[in-house]
Amino acid sequence: MYITLKSIKRNLGLFNLEFEDLIIGGIFILIFTILFLLKIYTLSIVIISLGILSLVPMDFSKCNRMYKLFILFAKYLFKNKNYYYFK
Repeated sequence: MYITLKSIKRNLGLFNLEFEDLIIGGIFILIFTILFLLKIYTLSIVIISLGILSLVPMDFSKCNRMYKLFILFAKYLFKNKNYYYFK
């Protein structure tokens, strides 16, 4: 007899949140709180809006969040690029 699981990841049931989503949201809330208490209001509002935007689910899959797309984009931008020119 085999026991199968749908996914290895822990799904918390609320908007398909995973534990990673809570960690990332907590980091953004912590940074927002520190900046807000230091009276850097503009930067704190920008940070909390990026945090909210990063937790928005993408249309084609509700489990994939925007922060995963941000990570892929950052990896693409900062990877080592080799350019070859031929005549």
